[in-house]
Amino acid sequence: MMKKTVAQNTSYLTFSYIAQKLLSFVYFVLIARFLGVEDLGKYTFALSFTTMFAVFIDLGLTSALIREIAKYTEKAKDYISAIIGVKLILGVLTYVAVVIAINLMGYPLLTRQLVYLSAIVMVMDSITLSLWGVFRGQQNLKLESLSVILNQFLIVTIGFVIIYLNLPLTYLMAPFIVASLFSLVFALTMIKLRVGSWPQIHFNHELLKPLLVIAWPFALIAIFSRIYGNADSVLLSYLLGADGDKAVGWYQAAMKIPFALQFIPSAFAAAIFPAFSHYFHSDRKQLTYIFNKTMLLLTIIVVPMAFGLVSIAPEAVVILFGSEFMPSIIALQILALGLIFVFLNFPLGSLLNSCDKQVLNTKMMGIVLVINLGLNFIFIPHYQYVASAIIFLFTHGLLFAMSLLAAKDIIPYSKRNLVLVFFRTIVSSIAMVAVVLFLKAYIGVFGAIIPAVAVYLVVLYVIKGFTKEDVIYLRQAIVKK
Repeated sequence: MMKKTVAQNTSYLTFSYIAQKLLSFVYFVLIARFLGVEDLGKYTFALSFTTMFAVFIDLGLTSALIREIAKYTEKAKDYISAIIGVKLILGVLTYVAVVIAINLMGYPLLTRQLVYLSAIVMVMDSITLSLWGVFRGQQNLKLESLSVILNQFLIVTIGFVIIYLNLPLTYLMAPFIVASLFSLVFALTMIKLRVGSWPQIHFNHELLKPLLVIAWPFALIAIFSRIYGNADSVLLSYLLGADGDKAVGWYQAAMKIPFALQFIPSAFAAAIFPAFSHYFHSDRKQLTYIFNKTMLLLTIIVVPMAFGLVSIAPEAVVILFGSEFMPSIIALQILALGLIFVFLNFPLGSLLNSCDKQVLNTKMMGIVLVINLGLNFIFIPHYQYVASAIIFLFTHGLLFAMSLLAAKDIIPYSKRNLVLVFFRTIVSSIAMVAVVLFLKAYIGVFGAIIPAVAVYLVVLYVIKGFTKEDVIYLRQAIVKK
């Protein structure tokens, strides 16, 4: 029963996030074409700015809530009532902090208005996150998965109407506000049906104190992750002054394409985490084997993706966003190479977190964050968004190297095999790129993709880059858990 529940939950959430990423990407392309570079920069800056602050509303409480409800299901009503009370206070304080910060930074009225509206979404989404935490603790992700899809569908639908009516920029925050309000009401209604009554706001110190103790490591990881993922856009906007909006627009357009592909390693991580946790205590040999196979399969997937994006970046940017976004091409090519490390950091992070190395993982994230911020401060004024893209590549590569060294203390993975996997996938990817460059003049860049992928797989198979048993074994190992 447990295996079936985990599999269903993984399937529900994976499907919902694939649908969400697809809708989100299509919507972003429409927004980019409608707004142009400068207004897109203002719009995405507002979202990035408030996303960094959102973590100070949650402070790891949702992760702690999920963990405790999984152990004490009967206390779900008491836990969520206590957390909502805390989050309302933190939400107001964080909103005020956002307003003060954006005003102190001297941004124009339009940008400030976008931030004010985005911050409303920030507060609602944080409360909704904790409400769904009740269901996660009870291993029921179906309703949350449905909510994710409906939320994004509302954003796209309302946003399309606003674009069609050619309304001012501030109106484009309305889809997020409406969708977030819907998700909040939907989650509250499901909570009422689940626990029998609406959540009551009260402060139970006996419940909150242990939750806060559990929450702080999660809070630290979340703070590092949110700042790491959004600080580059915020710094581009702030450090470049009048040129900041365009730089953010170009950078975000480049970032959106590789970012849309991150559901792949995320799905892998969700599937292998329970297996890692189980085999860490029962069978280190099996743990090593699953880790090696996961790294192999993700490398086989991501390396050709990265090389392919580099080769088709000029056509992809112009086709998707228009010629105004041509400066995004170089950033996309650099970020595409960084995607290799982004993918491979997922199983490494899962390994460390599932094998009692979460504190070390947090420290490494903190180190990488400090380096990332320092380099952005130094180089953005001189090299703008290209600097941010290179720093993205470098710091993700640094985290990969540090995590790989840390993993050596857990399992005796083979460095030689890892190097061979990289070598074989790179050779096969070069063959694939050659096919793309040759065929795109005759059948177009997108027409060249399918034969190029076929060449990649054939070459990789011929040089023994993978076998059928590799895929079969990983699936069987996880199902066996």
